[in-house]
Amino acid sequence: MKDDAYPDKESSFYYALSHDIRRKIIKIIGDTQITSFTNLKKKLKVSTGTIYHHLDALSQLIEQKGDKKYYLTDLGNHAYKSLKENVAIIESPDISKREFKSPLLKVLMILTPKKFISFKKEDKTYNIIISLSILAIGAILCGISAFYSFLLFFIETSDNIYNMEVTTHFAFSILFLINFQIYFLLVEGICRLFYKKKERTLEFFFSFPVVLFPMVLYLLIHFILLSTELLMSFIFMRFLDIILLILFQIWSLWILTYSISYNKGLKIEKGLVISLILHYGSFTIILLLFI
Repeated sequence: MKDDAYPDKESSFYYALSHDIRRKIIKIIGDTQITSFTNLKKKLKVSTGTIYHHLDALSQLIEQKGDKKYYLTDLGNHAYKSLKENVAIIESPDISKREFKSPLLKVLMILTPKKFISFKKEDKTYNIIISLSILAIGAILCGISAFYSFLLFFIETSDNIYNMEVTTHFAFSILFLINFQIYFLLVEGICRLFYKKKERTLEFFFSFPVVLFPMVLYLLIHFILLSTELLMSFIFMRFLDIILLILFQIWSLWILTYSISYNKGLKIEKGLVISLILHYGSFTIILLLFI
């Protein structure tokens, strides 16, 4: 199709997005900002004539510069952002369906802070404040309770926390913040390495503390039980503390799964696989180190 066949930019926009190959071309260029014809042929696995046909149809959304490489135009960038913003619906339409069919997913979706995960521009400042608050409270609670933090696991020190120096408590707080960064880098790294998903990295990072929110809530409950000496006075309170840890870990794992699906455009099953691999991997490491 020639440009004059679609003089209306709006028509060109929707026409371009109406075909799967054209959507893939926009995503390929958008993900790296630039691509070559050879790369397109390698990734699309279709004939040369087919690629040229769709490139022609995308004439208002992409452009070929002097280096013979393809770039997105302003309209093309708009199309790319549109695809990314709706990727959870396009690639994972089953999430919303299951939300209403499965009682478990109904509960989990109610407990999912979607607003903070989506990290929209109009809520950016508010979301950053919430994320920083979660990290600050978590760091303080880890420092006071002297917890070693490792992904979603929090291990009590064998030392008497009341005899510790202030610098030691501070070190546990720093460890919590380092753990947050390591956790994010592991998830982001897996998404990039195995699924080639590089999009929404900043949004994913700034909203990632929400994944730790259930665990921070657990730390608060644990601190209250510890400070009131209930954990030491009643055996069943120890059992309750362990049950709460497991339940809040499940909650965090679900939020992580949903966040991966939303921010990285992966199906919910793939997000769950990443979450569980890291969780059980960290559990195995803890077993080897502390038991």
